[in-house]
Amino acid sequence: MTFGNKIEPELITVTMNKLRSVERGTHALSSIPDADQATTSAARCVLLAGSARGGTSWALKTLDAHPAICGCHEPFYQLTKDESLRGLVDRLKDGQGTEQDARLLISMTTKGRVETHKPPFFPKHFLKAPAMLRTGAWMSARAFNSLRPIFEYLETGNLTDDHRLVIKNRPFPHLDRVLKSINSDVLILLRHPCGVVNSWLRGIRMGVMDGSSADPATTWKRYSQYLEPIGLTEQQLFNMSETGVLAVNWLVDTLIFRQYESSNLRTRTVVYEDLVSNPIDEWTRVFEWMGLPFDPAVKSFLTDSSKPRFDIRNLMGKKYAYFSVQRREKSPKESWRTDMTSYDIAEVMNIVTPHFQVDHYWPTTTPSRPVVLKTLEPTLAIIP
Repeated sequence: MTFGNKIEPELITVTMNKLRSVERGTHALSSIPDADQATTSAARCVLLAGSARGGTSWALKTLDAHPAICGCHEPFYQLTKDESLRGLVDRLKDGQGTEQDARLLISMTTKGRVETHKPPFFPKHFLKAPAMLRTGAWMSARAFNSLRPIFEYLETGNLTDDHRLVIKNRPFPHLDRVLKSINSDVLILLRHPCGVVNSWLRGIRMGVMDGSSADPATTWKRYSQYLEPIGLTEQQLFNMSETGVLAVNWLVDTLIFRQYESSNLRTRTVVYEDLVSNPIDEWTRVFEWMGLPFDPAVKSFLTDSSKPRFDIRNLMGKKYAYFSVQRREKSPKESWRTDMTSYDIAEVMNIVTPHFQVDHYWPTTTPSRPVVLKTLEPTLAIIP
């Protein structure tokens, strides 16, 4: 057996047999196992939770670089797009799921789907196929649906208690019930609210991010249960700019994080800017919390991802380039200071500061003098 350094002859044979079965039409393109037949993974699950544009894509790939980690990109969103699986997630969210439902969810999460397992790929202890072969299979599967089973076969492995399944997903109401059903830990990633809003706005204006999160009506419908208890009214929300509405989305994420921390879930909070400033020490502590050693492959990825270089996703258009894990900003920690106007920064801070201790995580980033916005006065003015 190899761990991704070369292609084994038996792997080639099995892969070719899979390809022939696809050509004959004998391999289902989207085979969904019954709950009783679902593979039970012994790997510990960890949710990587963060706001949209909060650095979670880069963080997921940093974790995924470890040979004992299976990284999965937003599986809960992807699975609910499948009518046959939506009921599964809904039952777990409602607290009515069974142990079989939990096993099936883990099985479908570890399955190498094109939408949830994305490049760059890395050598793995639990996979025989080298990273380069899986990269080629992923690109082929993106182009031809009939080749998806090949990628699924190469990217799906049997995880043991020596491995970790890391699931990246933005928090949503009742996700904690799903996490408890699969006995998952939670790694919370915080990025400065202005950094999140700045990147989010850029994506919306580029047309690669869904603009509904900047819509006050949609945001109120989704999150009024969180906003009313903190005194934020529907009228205040409708008076905000897109910048303000996105800041409210960031704030809601932190309120959900607070629920995780106060529940029985095992959690750890890390700050994106700290990971960028001091990557080796900060990530070493994260891996210790996960019960894994810091691996040289992780250090290699951290070095490579901090330098401008070729990213295969750039070939697939501006959407994939925008979501690249290659950090191309001169200063990913502070770019919002020059990209955003003083009014935009003030609006974000006016919304967030009364409900979240920004200075605890990012000292000296709160404006030195109060700025009162007419649309929010007096409830959400910054207190000097």
